[in-house]
Parts: sequence; C-alpha cells; structure tokens
Amino acid sequence: MQHRIRQAGLPDCNEVGGLFNEYRIFYKQNTDVEAACQYIKERMESHESVILVAETDVESDQGTAESDGTPLSKRMNCTGFVQLYPSFSSVSMGPIWVLNDLYVQSDYRQQGIARKLLQAAKRLASERGVLRISLSTELSNKQAQALYESEGYALDTKFMYYELSL
Repeated sequence: MQHRIRQAGLPDCNEVGGLFNEYRIFYKQNTDVEAACQYIKERMESHESVILVAETDVESDQGTAESDGTPLSKRMNCTGFVQLYPSFSSVSMGPIWVLNDLYVQSDYRQQGIARKLLQAAKRLASERGVLRISLSTELSNKQAQALYESEGYALDTKFMYYELSL
C-alpha cells in the first residue's frame, strides 16, 4: 500500500469533513457529518487553516474506471488528515502554527501515516517561514505523545497553559 500526503483544497471538503466527523467522534462528540463538512469548508474558504490529507492506494472493487471502462486496479482513498491553524508569536515576531487535529482512520493506523502527516506539516511550515508548530494532547494519550516526541516535539516546561470556556 502506498501513502501520499498532499494539501487539501475545496474539492476535498466532503471527504475531509467525513474524516473530521470521525475525529470528533473519537473525542466523544456527537456525529454530524453535515456540520463537520461545513466547518472544514469554512476554514478552507477563509484560509483559516492548512489541511494536509493522507491518501492511500486501495484495491478497487469496481474493476473499471468510470470514464472509459479501462481496468482500474487501484484508487486513492483519504485515510487521515492534519489541520494546522496559523497564528503569530508576539515575542518572536513571526508566524507559528497550532497543530490542532491529527487523525488516521482506525483501519490504517500503525502504518506510519500519522508520522508522514507530521513530517509533511513540518516541511510545509519550514517552506512558509513558520517559526514553530505547537500542539497539545490529552495527558492519557501516551501513544500520541511518543509519536510527537519521536518527531522532535518537546514538552513545554516553561509555561502553563490556561483555558477559559465561554
């Protein structure tokens, strides 16, 4: 199986929205595919986030291409995504990204897809002059913590983060 990472665009809203809905369910939210797709579409249209998708070659059960009837042995299937929100650091006086969402469908986990998404996010951030990528994860999510640390993310020991729910 081949995995490819690329930046998502507006034509991908429904597929990414479906993955985003699955991600939200993972975090104990109610399913709402329509709202998830709308949310992703709004982020893309407003250029409020950068979304990278993982595409995986999967065997086609169709057997032929839709357009001309020629054999189609493989097709690409979106299997994961990472969503990054641009922000700024006042102290560093430059752009930063907040990695807010990273998700891989359960059938495709443990295949290196999340790592490839993180690496692609790092490359793209570097190309765009981003100073750093920050993220947070649940204290109990040891698997994600190990992945982040293996990719060079360091636990912040200087600052405490607070949140005000409204």
